[in-house]
Amino acid sequence: MNEHTEEKDQNPSPDLNSPDQEKTQIIPDTSKTDQESESESQTSQKTASDEKDSSPKKKESKIGGWIIAAVCVLALTISVSLYMANPKKAAQAAEDRSITMLDVGFDTAITFQTKCTEEDFNKYLEIVRSTFIDCNALFDAVKESTVDGITSMYTINQEAHDHPVEVDSQVIELIRDSIEIHSINEKFDPSQGKLTALWRDALNKADENPGSDGVLPSDSDIQASINHLSMDGVEITDSTVELTDEAASLDFGAIAKGYAAELAAERLKEAGLDYGLINAGGNVVLIGEKPNGKPWKVGIQNPSGSNSLVIYTTEQPECLVTSGDYQRYMMVDGKRYNHIIDPTTGYPAEYMRSVTVIADDSTYADGMSTALFCMPVEEGMALCEQTGLKAVWIVDHGTLEKTPDLSTDDYDIYMTPDIKDQVSLKQQS
Repeated sequence: MNEHTEEKDQNPSPDLNSPDQEKTQIIPDTSKTDQESESESQTSQKTASDEKDSSPKKKESKIGGWIIAAVCVLALTISVSLYMANPKKAAQAAEDRSITMLDVGFDTAITFQTKCTEEDFNKYLEIVRSTFIDCNALFDAVKESTVDGITSMYTINQEAHDHPVEVDSQVIELIRDSIEIHSINEKFDPSQGKLTALWRDALNKADENPGSDGVLPSDSDIQASINHLSMDGVEITDSTVELTDEAASLDFGAIAKGYAAELAAERLKEAGLDYGLINAGGNVVLIGEKPNGKPWKVGIQNPSGSNSLVIYTTEQPECLVTSGDYQRYMMVDGKRYNHIIDPTTGYPAEYMRSVTVIADDSTYADGMSTALFCMPVEEGMALCEQTGLKAVWIVDHGTLEKTPDLSTDDYDIYMTPDIKDQVSLKQQS
């Protein structure tokens, strides 16, 4: 995802059609036992004289029945009164709750789901909302922040070439995380803001004319936009950022969503949440273990549709982040140009359709999914072996000579050896 307006395209979303989520309706057994039938039969054989002899008992039985009925009515009245006196408590049973938000930034849908009371859900929801809104304002490289007290990435890029700019501690934290990931693989490079802005403008213009071919940036403009000093042109202190190279421009579109999702999950756990899920447009963070004790099942999107192609199953809460070429792209002369830019060539990467990284930290997974997308699959596998990273690649069928781990008519799927027993093709209906 080194296109830094990036929306992590593939949407690994929870597979909500798994059998463990089906509900079973319990129907009371109203059939009569043999003893009850025999009793009915014997009762029906009473003679008229039997009925006459038992009439005092019948009167006593009727009085007893009225007393029981009155007690039942009284109990029901008390229950209703208690409910009306405290309806909030009655409404706050722990239930499965889910919401998808379209107004919290990052140009994508953010889904949060958990099982809790309505009161707790509203508390947790506010944590998720505020975290994404604030992070979107902090890391927006396209426009200046309108949130009081927040210096956005746009402002940093405008001013930090002339002097150090005071920034929020979260900006410093994300830059440090980015420097660490960049040191592992230079294909992740958030200092290429001028390059990604060039491609973003081309993609935006293509969006304005749907059905028509886009227009590529000129090769001279592309080469002139590449920051050859990379992250060496970025200097930070505990509270300031300075861009010491004129070519440096920061764009954290390839990692900011992962950071926001990780931060929101940490805040939720601090607030008492012990089970839940955040899905930020393909950045999935699992929190805790499922209440029913069954494993998590997360779908990895089919590049040619919105449904899942494969399912990843895990007992432990993990983070899954996917970079793909199929949601943000333009067509030029029959060729697809996606939004994930290889910083070494200046052009969109085209080694695969998607790669999904599985890790304990969403920020790290977000950055590494970009790096792997900009590398040949074989090189990516070697990097994963060196770093202990888990990943799943989807490529067009027949692209590689290497034998795939899974295959369909359209796609070949490769994965790191340590998760081969956790990844399976989704059964297509």
